[in-house]
Amino acid sequence: MGSTANERDYDRTGAKTMVERRGNVRRPTHAIFTARFEPSQMMGGGRDISRSGAYFVTSDELKLEVAYDKDGREVRAPAKIVRIEQLSPGTFGIAVQFERRLHEQELP
Repeated sequence: MGSTANERDYDRTGAKTMVERRGNVRRPTHAIFTARFEPSQMMGGGRDISRSGAYFVTSDELKLEVAYDKDGREVRAPAKIVRIEQLSPGTFGIAVQFERRLHEQELP
């Protein structure tokens, strides 16, 4: 029998084994985000290719500006993409890291 993810989060003494790496607390938001990509190019080494796609590895960052509404005004924040995951066919989750920490008043 395999253990569940929750059981793996703790060792036999009950101590939490998962380490939270985020430096800031997340909170839910329903803000609509707009991403404006900076003109750039990415270079990297290919790992594999087929007739329908390719996979390559790069150390280049994909920079963008994220914008959202905060009490009727647009807040803009320079950022870089740190993760993209396909949640379902045609739907993606995109994690960005802001170039600077946002002030509490800037959060939606």
